[in-house]
Amino acid sequence: FIYPIVSDRYFNSNEETSSEKSTDKKNSSYETEDGEANTDDDSDDTPVEEVPEDVFIDIEAEDCEDNCKQFEDEEDKKYCQEYCGLLEMSDSSDDDCESLEDLEKDYCYKNQAIADKNFKLCEKIADNKLRQACQNRITEDLLNNQVIE
Repeated sequence: FIYPIVSDRYFNSNEETSSEKSTDKKNSSYETEDGEANTDDDSDDTPVEEVPEDVFIDIEAEDCEDNCKQFEDEEDKKYCQEYCGLLEMSDSSDDDCESLEDLEKDYCYKNQAIADKNFKLCEKIADNKLRQACQNRITEDLLNNQVIE
């Protein structure tokens, strides 16, 4: 009476496990082929060496605190002061900025964006540090206006 139950459980399960093992072996060979293919797909997930940022010079908080005095080159000093927001903003329109080149163009867009509180103008800035400073300054101005009101 017990033999059919026991035989079904143990003998058939062994056959199933052996067939599962053979199926697993077949699948594992496919998995290795897929795994190799997946390693190519997974290469997108691997961190890529970061492209150096498009930054004129590196400015630290200490540089802003001492009014960029450590910069001897006038162009470097002006960049530092623009980044830190230490220079007076000049009045210029968006059209005027297009006629300028390089950092002068970036300075113009930064000043215009801050004056208009327009984040889209910040996106036109080529220098990453100045773009970030532009966005931060507009955010600070908006938050300060909210607190005052």
